[in-house]
Amino acid sequence: MSKLPKRVAVLGFDCAEPHLIQKHIDEGHLPTFKKLFEGGVLAENCLVPYPTITPPNWASIATGAWPGTHHVTDFHLHREGTSQVNANTFEAFSSENCKAETIWDSLDAAGKKCIVCNYPGSWPSKMKNGIMVSGAGLGFGEFRNGHTGLECNLLLGMDQIVSNGIYPHATKVKLEDAEGWKNLPAGSEEPLASRFDVMFRLNVEQMAPLSWHVLVTQSAGQGYDRVTVSPTQDVKDALFTVSKGEWSKKVHYKFKTQDGREIEASFKAKLLELTDDAEDFLLVFSAFCPAEGWSHPPEVAREIISEEGIFTFAAGLLGYTLGIYELDTYHELVELHDQWLGDAATQLITKYPWDLFFMHIHTIDWVYHSILTDMDENTCASKDVHQKAWDFHLKLLQSQDRLLARIVEAAGEDTLFVLVSDHGAVADGPTFNPYVPLIKNGLCMMEGQGADGDLKALEDSTEQVHTFFKQNIGDRVGREILEMATLNLFKPDITRSKAFPQRTVYIYINLKGRDPGGIVEQADYEKVQQQIIDALYAYVDPGTGKRPVALALTKKDARILGLHGEAVGDVIYAIYPEFGGQHGPHLPTAEWGLGKLGGMLSFYGPGIKKGSKLGRTCGLTDIVPTICYVMSWPVPEHTEGNILFQALENPNLASDRLKNLRESLVKMEKALTGGEKH
Repeated sequence: MSKLPKRVAVLGFDCAEPHLIQKHIDEGHLPTFKKLFEGGVLAENCLVPYPTITPPNWASIATGAWPGTHHVTDFHLHREGTSQVNANTFEAFSSENCKAETIWDSLDAAGKKCIVCNYPGSWPSKMKNGIMVSGAGLGFGEFRNGHTGLECNLLLGMDQIVSNGIYPHATKVKLEDAEGWKNLPAGSEEPLASRFDVMFRLNVEQMAPLSWHVLVTQSAGQGYDRVTVSPTQDVKDALFTVSKGEWSKKVHYKFKTQDGREIEASFKAKLLELTDDAEDFLLVFSAFCPAEGWSHPPEVAREIISEEGIFTFAAGLLGYTLGIYELDTYHELVELHDQWLGDAATQLITKYPWDLFFMHIHTIDWVYHSILTDMDENTCASKDVHQKAWDFHLKLLQSQDRLLARIVEAAGEDTLFVLVSDHGAVADGPTFNPYVPLIKNGLCMMEGQGADGDLKALEDSTEQVHTFFKQNIGDRVGREILEMATLNLFKPDITRSKAFPQRTVYIYINLKGRDPGGIVEQADYEKVQQQIIDALYAYVDPGTGKRPVALALTKKDARILGLHGEAVGDVIYAIYPEFGGQHGPHLPTAEWGLGKLGGMLSFYGPGIKKGSKLGRTCGLTDIVPTICYVMSWPVPEHTEGNILFQALENPNLASDRLKNLRESLVKMEKALTGGEKH
C-alpha cells in the first residue's frame, strides 16, 4: 500500500489561471508552482460553479455542494421580505449565509483539528476547537457582510493620503514655517510643518479623535528631502522619518477608541512625492493593522507577528486605480501584503497542531481587475502598457510563488496539498446592461421614464453613476467592479415593472403574492419568464452588432448549472466572454483572448499520482469528497461532488482498506478459536 498523507492543506489562489501560471513556469520562473504542478496531478478541465464569482465558489470548495444547495448563489444575496430590485441585496460574507456544512465544521465535530485562514464567508467560526483567522471579507481585518454594493469596513479604517495637493479621499494640509518644534535635525534650514487629523475611514471600531504632526526638512541645504511624522512637535517622539520613494519602518502604535480602550496596530508609510521647494508633497499610509479582533480564539491574532509585512486593503488596488501611485508602489504593496500572509500562515501551521489547513489568498484577483485587460493584446491601450502589465504580472506570480514555497516547507512532506482557484477571468469587453433589453420590451420601467422602450432615464442614471465611481474608484478599475456597483444604484419603478435584473446573472419577476408591490399574476409567471428569455436572446449590442447573451434559462431549467431554490432568480442568463467585465456572468467553459474562466486545481503529495494530467471533467465540488476519501474522514452532510479516483495512486483505497480489515478479522477469529497456533 502506498504512503498516505497525515494532513491536508488546501491553498486557494483567487482567480488564478493555470495556463498563465504555466506560461511563466515555461519561461523558467515560479519554481514552487512548477514543483507542485509537475510533481503531482494538474486538472486540465476544472469547471467552477456558476456564476463565476467569489463567494459562491469558495463556498462550494469548502462544502462540496453546489450553490443552489449551500444558498450562497452570488456575490450578493437578496434581503428577504423586500422587493427584488438590486438595491435590496447585501454582500454574502458571513458563515450564517451558507446552509451547507463545511469540511472544517464536519471535522471539528469528529475531533479533528482545523485551521481556517482568510477564507471568504467562514466568519464567524462555528468550530468548537478549531482556529479561525479572518474570513469576513476578502482580506485580513475586512468586514463585508451586509453591505450593499462593494463596500466594506476595516477594523480601524482604510489607508490614508496626506498631501498639499488634491487627491481622492486625501487629507489636504498646508505646509507653513515650523514653529514650536523640538530636537530638529542638525543643519535643518527653514523647516516646514503642518498638523493633520488621522482618518479612520469606513472603520468598525469607533475611534477617539487623533491628530499627528508632519515636519518637512532639508538634510543638506539643497532642497526639501525628508518628512517626519510625530504625535507631538518633538522629533524624539517621531513615528518615522522618510525620504522620497522610501517606505517607513513598520510602526506600532496604540490607538484609543471613543470608550477609552487601547488597540495596538501597525502600519507603514511611503513618501511618494516631495519637490525641492515642497510645493508638491504626497505621503501614503497603509491601513492600520490591529493586533486583535479578527481571530477565534481571540488570542491567536495577538500571537501572529510579521516583522515587515502588513495586511492591506485590496493589496493597494484602490490607490493604483485612482492614479495616486503607479505600478512600482502597487507592486511593493502586493509584496508587503503577501509577506504578511506568509508570516501568518507559517506561524499558524508550525505553532498549532492541525489535520486540515484551509487558506484563501485574494491578491491575483485584485491585481487582474487593474491589469488583465492591458495584458491581452486585443484590448491593451498600447504596446508599452501591454509590456508593463506583463512585467507586473510576473512579479505578482513570483510573490505568490514565494508565499507558496514558505507554506509548503512549513507544512512538511507528509502533507497533501490542494491548489485551487474559484474561477478564472477574461479581459474587459463592451458593457452589457440587462436593463436595456427589458426596458426595450416593456418589461421594466425606470423611475422618471416616459413611454415604453425609452432609454433616456436609464442613460442619464448610467452617466451619473459612472461619473461617481470614476471619481471614487478611478479609471483603471476593471469593468466588472464598475458594472456590479452600477446596478445597485439604478432605480426601477416597482409599480410599473414586470421584471428587474438582480445581482450578477438573475432576472426576477415582480410577482404578486411573493414580492412587495408585485404586479405579475401567478397565472402569467411562465409567460413572463419566456418574454424575458426572448428579450435577452433577441437583444443585439449596437456597438458590435452581436448578441451578448449566450444562455438564458428558467429557474427550473437552471438546476443543470447547480442553481435552484429560493436564492436564485426566475430567469438565469449568461453572456459571451467578449462582453462585460472579467468574470461573473460568463460560463465556466468560456474563453476569450488570453483568458479562461475555468479554475485551477492541482493535487500534490503522498497518495497522489506523480507528473500526471487529469483530463476528465472535474469541478470544485469534487475537492471535499476526494480529500475525505483519501483521509478516511467523514464527508460533510451536504456534499454533492465526486471522488477524483484518477488523481490517486491507488483509486481502490476503500476496497483495499476493507479487504485488509476483513483479513485481519479472519486472523483474529482463528486466533481466538484456536484455529491458528502461535
